[in-house]
Amino acid sequence: MPKILDEDVPNVNLAYQVQHIEIVDNRRNVSAGEMKIPTFSTPKSYAKHSPAVTAEHRHEIEAFFKNNIKGSGPSVQAIVVLVDAYKEFSATAMSERERGHVRMEVTLYDLATDKRLISCESMAEFGVESIDADQEKMEKIYRYSLRQAVYKCFKSIAMSADEGQDL
Repeated sequence: MPKILDEDVPNVNLAYQVQHIEIVDNRRNVSAGEMKIPTFSTPKSYAKHSPAVTAEHRHEIEAFFKNNIKGSGPSVQAIVVLVDAYKEFSATAMSERERGHVRMEVTLYDLATDKRLISCESMAEFGVESIDADQEKMEKIYRYSLRQAVYKCFKSIAMSADEGQDL
C-alpha cells in the first residue's frame, strides 16, 4: 500500500469561519454498493464505479475543512459540488491498476449577506499499479483523491482571496 495514501495533505489555513458545509452530488452515474474488482483479471479487464457519497466520504471532506480553516474572518457556508468522481480498475498482462478521479466545485457564501464570496473548481486523480488490486486500497485511493481535490481548491482560494476573484 503506498504510504502517500495515509499522509496528511498540507494545511492551507484559510481565514473563514465555516458554519455549515453542504455536499451536493451532481453526478448522474452514481453506482450503488462496492466496486466489482475481478478476482482473476485478464488483460483489458476494466471497471469504473461512481460510488454514492457515504458518511465516510462526507467525514473526509468535512474534516479537511475543519483542519484548514483558521476560524477568523467572515462566517461562511460552504457548498461542495461533486461534478465527477469515480474509482477505476484496469488490468494488463503484467499488472492491475487502481485509480481515483474527483472533479469538484467549492463555493463559499457569506452568511451575513448571503452573497457568494469566492468559488473554485478543481480536479485530482491518483493511481497505483500493483500485482493485485483490492477494495481497501481502492477506497483509500478514492478518499485521497477527494482530499487532493479539496486541497487544490483551498490553495486557489487562498491565493485569490485578497483579490476577490473566482477560479
